[in-house]
Amino acid sequence: MIVKTKVHTCRKCHGKELTKNGTNACGNQQYHCKTCGAYGVLEPRERYTEEEKELILRAYQERPSMRGIERSYGVCRQTLSTWLKKSRAASTP
Repeated sequence: MIVKTKVHTCRKCHGKELTKNGTNACGNQQYHCKTCGAYGVLEPRERYTEEEKELILRAYQERPSMRGIERSYGVCRQTLSTWLKKSRAASTP
């Protein structure tokens, strides 16, 4: 039986001298690179695509409840608020 181990590399310098450095508020493992001194998460959560943003904003227009959108789509209310502010600023001349 072959067991593969995942080798983590730094996202900034691609160095392999990483140490675990606790967790962040979301519970993701934090790392410290001994080569370049960078701190952070190795595999951050993927951002929302433009199609997903449009879908969520359209759903908000139909049902204006941020908590409902948060429960349905898993997007944070603060993120939704930021998207709404940006879309309003873009539509206002």
